[in-house]
Amino acid sequence: MKKILSIIAFVAVTGLVSAQTASSVTNPNAAAFEWVSDTYEFGKIPQGIPATAKYEFINTGKEALIITDVQKTCGCTNTDWTKEPIAPGQKGYISAVYNAANEGGFTKSITVLSNASTPSVKLTFKGTVIKDDAGSVPAQETIFGN
Repeated sequence: MKKILSIIAFVAVTGLVSAQTASSVTNPNAAAFEWVSDTYEFGKIPQGIPATAKYEFINTGKEALIITDVQKTCGCTNTDWTKEPIAPGQKGYISAVYNAANEGGFTKSITVLSNASTPSVKLTFKGTVIKDDAGSVPAQETIFGN
């Protein structure tokens, strides 16, 4: 009985080691991102006017790149991205629209999930939202000069 249990334990451990080794092997043909930039600097942007950060990339892998999701860190951002598979050597994009409602500095990020060799990539955008003094003048005063 001890011998049977030892054999079962050996097979179980060998199976776990094999599974871990197989999962750590990377696909040499996997899709891969090559970003123009992974950080977007808005500088100063007017309060209340949405601003868009656009990240462009090329698939430098040997397989089609498929973006499965783009996760945002807050409700202040909307995202869009290339929905169809991006063939090797082709370009794609990710965009993040920041609503710029709150005055002051900000740093936000989005996370791109895909089938690439690095399946999770963090992209950052930052800037300073400034109050537009011209926008605080009522429209009638601007139009009529009163």
